[in-house]
Amino acid sequence: MDYLIVAERTSTGFSAYAPDLPGCIATGKTIDEVRTRMKEAIEFHIEGLQREGYPVPTPTSKAFFFDLGQEGNVKSERRVETLYDIKTFAKKVGIAPSTARVYAHRYGIGRKIGRGWVFTDADLEALAHRHSPAMN
Repeated sequence: MDYLIVAERTSTGFSAYAPDLPGCIATGKTIDEVRTRMKEAIEFHIEGLQREGYPVPTPTSKAFFFDLGQEGNVKSERRVETLYDIKTFAKKVGIAPSTARVYAHRYGIGRKIGRGWVFTDADLEALAHRHSPAMN
């Protein structure tokens, strides 16, 4: 499961939180320190939820960048996405890499870059909505 982590600069360094894991936060003097501490905080948080018998929340948060003009109006937007190589994408979907290549052509997902393929979260979602035997 992929959880969105938001890291922000503070007057003393950085802080981070996971919108889908309420109460799970970390701080650090550097961005690397806050990343390390956030990894530990997530593991500790999930261990505590499981130990107490609470369900682990499913990640649902998405991130977007808005490009603002000088007047403060939104000129454009783009979604922040994770890129997956074909082996990672196939594993996440539960199919063989060769099948992922077939689906890329058949369903118009993924992008061919050089000799390899790159897939995004949007490609995962698009494939999840298909009615292929591998996805049922």
